[in-house]
Amino acid sequence: MSKALILENMTWQELQKVKDKVELIIIPVGSTEQHGPNTTFSTDTIRAKKIGEMIGDVFGDKVLIAPTLPIGLSYHHMKFPGTITFSLETYLKILRDICWSFKQHGFKKILFLSGHGGNKRPIQEYASEAKKEFDMDIYMSGIGGSLVTDLSNEHGFSKFKGHACEVETSQTMYLAPEHVRYDSLEKAKFKDDTKYLIKKYAHGGSIFWDYREVTENGALGDATKASIEFGKEMNEIVINKITEFIEKIIL
Repeated sequence: MSKALILENMTWQELQKVKDKVELIIIPVGSTEQHGPNTTFSTDTIRAKKIGEMIGDVFGDKVLIAPTLPIGLSYHHMKFPGTITFSLETYLKILRDICWSFKQHGFKKILFLSGHGGNKRPIQEYASEAKKEFDMDIYMSGIGGSLVTDLSNEHGFSKFKGHACEVETSQTMYLAPEHVRYDSLEKAKFKDDTKYLIKKYAHGGSIFWDYREVTENGALGDATKASIEFGKEMNEIVINKITEFIEKIIL
């Protein structure tokens, strides 16, 4: 297996030697937001970083792994203490500045690996701007539950999940077990009117929803069902799907 090319572990001279071989920049993006009592604030960030490094091992010097962006758009978690969020305006400017920087060095393709769902739409929207302004191709991929819905269904996991749930917690158990609070894992503590809220949001009644309106402990799903075995199985699927996607990008 090839060794990942990780920018923050290199000197500029080392990068200069292999720069012309690099066909894609991978930028892991995460968040600093609450994940209930189940996992830490850096859950999304550390998962994206680890996946990025694993993908780097697959492609070697064809792919350059950039530093991980640890803050994203997390307004919907702000009523839980410790969460940090960028504004949409700030986040888009950060995306632009990162892309501009890589453009100056001759790179033209960037893949954002997002460990946080709230980052996906801004990245997708910015892609067209980057193409127009810099003639760069910007791609985005999730790294978690959205890539393993069939597997989750096979295991009979919760229907309303996606955050601090059995899927996300399982992946964290496999990738970064030190960020899991095994002794305090809890299922979601949904509020009485959650069924109404789910129906409302599922039908487009609102783009924004506050986690405090839905869950008292900040979790969805049931993290007590999480396991490292499921985390390993899902992670293999995730790596395979992202690898296939990248192979199409760099053809």
